[in-house]
Amino acid sequence: MANIKNLQMWNDICVDARISIKKSLFGFRTVALYNPTGSIIDAHVLELSSDDGEQLKHILSAPREEISKAVAGFRPKAITNGNYLAEVCTSRDGNYLAVNLLQFSIINYEPVTDVLVFEGDEARAVGKLF
Repeated sequence: MANIKNLQMWNDICVDARISIKKSLFGFRTVALYNPTGSIIDAHVLELSSDDGEQLKHILSAPREEISKAVAGFRPKAITNGNYLAEVCTSRDGNYLAVNLLQFSIINYEPVTDVLVFEGDEARAVGKLF
């Protein structure tokens, strides 16, 4: 599990009205909560191969009503030193998912998609990828 404050999409998470940020343990621990359900949000980072990254980019660019069909059967595999990096924040109850896909360029990872947020059934469908 990754530290949510270290994600490139941290600023987008902070300004999302659906999310509350709580600091505890003298400010050393930061917890993000999905407001509608009060569920804690966990952060994950997956490095992906070029093929899996391209396919995920295609899926994330699909129209929202086709997302459930697009994810069927696709299971990206995390690798070491991947060309793509997926930052994923999911609520523990599965009702919220935010994803940011980045691609390695020159010396660091650059975003190739906007931060996409899914809720409810869409979040559970996209969550099956990760």
